[in-house]
Amino acid sequence: MTPDPNVTYLADHSVVLALPAVIPAVLIALVVIVIVVRDRRTERAENAENDLKDANEREGTE
Repeated sequence: MTPDPNVTYLADHSVVLALPAVIPAVLIALVVIVIVVRDRRTERAENAENDLKDANEREGTE
């Protein structure tokens, strides 16, 4: 008995069963990545601001 060559399988059952576990994990990973990127941008901006203040203090201007 050979399978029908005109049949197309859209998804495997194991993939369908894994989606409820994979989707939340991916969402959590994305949220963590967004938080890390925002934190690094904020830290970079704060460091640049502090460096500018330090440079102005060394020059004697504010």
